[in-house]
Amino acid sequence: MSNDKQPPHSEDARQAQRAARRRRRRRQRILRICVLLSALLVFALIVAFIVLRITGTVAKNNGEKTSFLAVRDIIVEGDTRYSADEIIRESGIYVGESLLVVNKVQAHDRLLEKFPYLDRVEVGNASFSAIQIRVWETQVIGAVQTEDGYYVLGANDHALELLPGTALPEGCTRILGASLEGKQIGGRLLDARSLRIASALIEAADNTGLTDLTVIDMTEKTNIRAVWRDQICLVLGNETNLSDQIDAFQSLLPTLLQNNGERVIGRMDMTSYADDDPDNDRAIFSPVDALPEAYAPPKDTPSADPTTAPATDPTATDPSAAPTTTASQPQP
Repeated sequence: MSNDKQPPHSEDARQAQRAARRRRRRRQRILRICVLLSALLVFALIVAFIVLRITGTVAKNNGEKTSFLAVRDIIVEGDTRYSADEIIRESGIYVGESLLVVNKVQAHDRLLEKFPYLDRVEVGNASFSAIQIRVWETQVIGAVQTEDGYYVLGANDHALELLPGTALPEGCTRILGASLEGKQIGGRLLDARSLRIASALIEAADNTGLTDLTVIDMTEKTNIRAVWRDQICLVLGNETNLSDQIDAFQSLLPTLLQNNGERVIGRMDMTSYADDDPDNDRAIFSPVDALPEAYAPPKDTPSADPTTAPATDPTATDPSAAPTTTASQPQP
């Protein structure tokens, strides 16, 4: 005799399955609703962003301020000749501008273009509502003589400004005979070789503590000259060992001045240092009556030593043609 009744546990299993399907459908409906609401929220945020950006752009173009998501403060940091007001004005960013339309890249480029003495600029957010502008100036390494006047040269090889007269910044080394790459203010000034020679001499003088290097003459790149304090012309030869030559001159200078007087004018031949044999290193000093006029400071520029104005000879074209009273100074 057959029994058609289903076991009780089978009915319970079917009910459990139906309940699970209902829960699954309920979760799917909730998930679809969440996805829809999320999509609507994202869409609303995009629309709000577009609207705020458009209104911010319109306000910026009209020079107007906004009240929502606005720049509240602009902070300028860095040691520079330019005032904070100048930097803020030229950056194009202003208090009240919408943060959504602040163009930091454009501000960075504008500042470097407007202010040639700036070597590096960073524009960022100091806080949620404050813009920070940090600036660094390039080091001035000299003034390059041209037919137009003197171009102030930065360590980044940029022409920083043109001084059409003879007045130069106090303590600025004059660079003669350099080959130019261009003359655009803020652009590259010297070619690679001329910059390498000038930088090597200036850096060597800084490293050794030698002050008052008043002239660098690279008219002949294989017969480089430098003038100390408008009174001693160093004949260096080629650019091989410029650093060693400046270091040797700094070491010999106290003895030279003690033996010849603090105001001695002369020529020191250090070309033997330009080879690779240190046994040949000799510095030969020859007193002269005057250096070539080309090495004299411009008339409106104070001499490196204000207590004396070294004599110059307008007829002298080369210090090597000077009197030949010679003393030998071996490298210490």
